[in-house]
Amino acid sequence: MYLKLFNTGLRLASLVMKLGLVLYMGKYLGLADLGTYGLVAAFVTISIPLLGFRLDYVVSREVVDLPPLPLALKMRDQAVFYGLNYVGLVLIFLGFMIYSHEGWNIHLAFFTLSLCVLESLATITTSNLISLKRQILANILFFIRAALWVIPVVLLGLLNPEFRTAEMVLSFWLGGVILSLIINAYIWRNLPWKDVFQTRIDWPWIFKGAKSSIYIWIGAVGATAAANIDRFVVEYYLGREFVGIASFYGSFIFAIAALLGSGIFAFGYPQLISLHREGKTDEFKKIVWTMTYQSAISAAVISVCIGTAIPYLGHMFDRPEFAEHAPTLWLMLLAIWLKSVTESLYLAMYARHQDTPIWLGNILLLFVAFLATYLLIPHLGFIAIGYSAVIASLFLCIWRIFSIRHCKTLQ
Repeated sequence: MYLKLFNTGLRLASLVMKLGLVLYMGKYLGLADLGTYGLVAAFVTISIPLLGFRLDYVVSREVVDLPPLPLALKMRDQAVFYGLNYVGLVLIFLGFMIYSHEGWNIHLAFFTLSLCVLESLATITTSNLISLKRQILANILFFIRAALWVIPVVLLGLLNPEFRTAEMVLSFWLGGVILSLIINAYIWRNLPWKDVFQTRIDWPWIFKGAKSSIYIWIGAVGATAAANIDRFVVEYYLGREFVGIASFYGSFIFAIAALLGSGIFAFGYPQLISLHREGKTDEFKKIVWTMTYQSAISAAVISVCIGTAIPYLGHMFDRPEFAEHAPTLWLMLLAIWLKSVTESLYLAMYARHQDTPIWLGNILLLFVAFLATYLLIPHLGFIAIGYSAVIASLFLCIWRIFSIRHCKTLQ
C-alpha cells in the first residue's frame, strides 16, 4: 500500500510540474511556442513504439523472474537491435535534411531526433525494471526524465527573459533523459557483463522476437498515433496556436494515464503474467477486476480535479483561451476515463498472449481517431478533438470488452 502511494505521489509530482511547465510556456512563450513543443512531444511519443518493432513487448514478458546472466543477455540483445533502429532513424533523418527542398530549423530537428532516440532507450530500460518488479526504481527514473528538469528551466526563465524559449525547454528535457539513462546504467552495473560480452549475440532470438511482435508493433504505433494525431490535424486546419491549446490539455490527459500506469497497472501486470503461467485462474481474475475498480475511481477523481482547476488557472495566468475551450477539455477527460476503465482488460489479454485482438484493435483505433478528427474539425472547429477522443475511446472500450468476453478465464 505504501509503495503504491509513493509511486502515485511521484506521478502526482510529475503532473504538478508539467502543469507548471505548460502554464509557464503558455504565459511567457506564447501559444505558438507551446504548439511547437507539443508537436515535438507528439513526434517523440510516436517514435517510442515505432523504433524497435516492439521487441520490448517480447522481452518484458520473458525477463520476468530470470536469473542475472540470461537477463543480461536478453537486455544486451535487445539493446543491439534497438541500436540498429536508431542508426536507421539517423540515416533517414540525414536523407530528409539533404534532399528536402524545404527550410529546416536545424536546432529543432536536432532536439527532435535526439529525444526520439534517447526517450526510446529510456523507455525500454525502465520497462525492464518494471518486469523485474522494481517499480519504485522505474518510477524514480521516469520522474527524473519527465519532470525533475522542469524546476531549473522554469526558474531560469523567470529570472532571465533570455531563457524563455522553446529550445531552452527542449534542452533541459534532453538533459533529464540523459541523467536518467546514466542512473539506469549505474543500476545495472552488477550484472555479469563480462560474461555477456564473451557471448555471441543471439540473432535468431532477436529476429524471432521481432517477427512475433510485428503485429503488436503495428498496433502500438497505431494506438500512439491515434492519441496524437489530433495535433497534426489541428495544425493543418486551425494553426499552431490551437495546437498549443491542444498540447496544453493533452499533457494532463497523458499524465493521468501515466499516473494510473505507475500507481495501479505497473504493480498488477507482472503478477498477471506470473499467475497465468501458474494457472491460478481465480487470483488472476481477482487482480483484473481490482485494477478495473481502482482505475475507474482514481481516473474519475483526478479528471474532476483537473477539469475544475485548469480553467481557473488559465484566468489566473492571463490565458483565457484555456477556460474558453473548457468543454473540449471535459470531453478529453471523459475519453481518458473510458480508456482507463478497460486498461486492465488489455493487460489481461497481454498476460495471456492474446496478441491478435490487441494489435488489431489498435490499428482500428487509429483509423477511427483519424477519421473522426479529420471529418469533424472542418465542421465543428476545435471542440471536434474532444468529440473524436470520446468516439475513439468508446470504440476501444467496446473492442476490449468484446475481445475479453471470449476469454473463459474472466467469464
